[in-house]
Amino acid sequence: MIFKDISFLEKLVEKNDIKEAKKLIKPPKNIPLITTKKRSALMVSGHNVKHLNKIDELPADIVILNLEDGVPKEKKEIAKIMIAIFLSYIEKIDKEIVIRVNSLDEGGIKEIEFLDNFSFNAFRIPKVNSLEDIDNVFLKTEKDIHLSIETKNSFFNLKEFTHPKIKAFYIGIYDLLNSLNISHSIIDINNPLIHNILSNFSLTSHYINITPIGFVYQHYKDLEGFINWCKLQKNLGIKGVGCITPNQCIIANSIFDENLEFAKKIVEKFEKEGPFTINGLYVDEPIYKNYKQLLK
Repeated sequence: MIFKDISFLEKLVEKNDIKEAKKLIKPPKNIPLITTKKRSALMVSGHNVKHLNKIDELPADIVILNLEDGVPKEKKEIAKIMIAIFLSYIEKIDKEIVIRVNSLDEGGIKEIEFLDNFSFNAFRIPKVNSLEDIDNVFLKTEKDIHLSIETKNSFFNLKEFTHPKIKAFYIGIYDLLNSLNISHSIIDINNPLIHNILSNFSLTSHYINITPIGFVYQHYKDLEGFINWCKLQKNLGIKGVGCITPNQCIIANSIFDENLEFAKKIVEKFEKEGPFTINGLYVDEPIYKNYKQLLK
């Protein structure tokens, strides 16, 4: 926990007392940041003080501090202030922190300008259609950029999003299907169309060397269904998924994890001996390169 007592912060949010809340923001400080495997990305709404206070305890690889969907319009300003407060008080960050701003034409640019000096990893930008949509963002921040792929234009123009600051894509499957005028009923684990969408998302992301992160499974109490979707998306080359609960994070971390000790063993043995056989697997140059890439 960041604060022992959050009742005063909860009252500020309840009253929407922006003036008093701003007084609590401490000057930004430089905190060492880390890069994770991006197996799980958990959304935390900026106006939910109880959840913000657990940033340092959550089991997610990525904690996404949310200012967009899920934050009522009348609470967006106080949510921005609360995120600034918590980022100014946190002492250690052992996961990636990403801030999901609103659409750039609906306050997103101002949110980037206000929060940019605090210590966190990246901004996540929603409702993007083309690289030109975010040209202004690259001038506003040195932070990494993550993109929500949730419109038909962004999905079919995915190869355009090549920029050194862009590090991850999140597929927003529900918004994407709405954009394509396709029923959500295709979100069935046996439906070849959803397989095709996820496969294309994964392949294109890998082609331009950007980490693909899978969709949020909304039925958060159906852990068996969540497990099956995680396994499918991992098999399609996706590196992690969006999560709603800490329990989903723990499951995703386990499924999307890789046996790095085995990979290390393969790489070291090949580099010493050349091709060899282990557990019925013939390790030649392509197999060796795959495990070496995994270690990177």
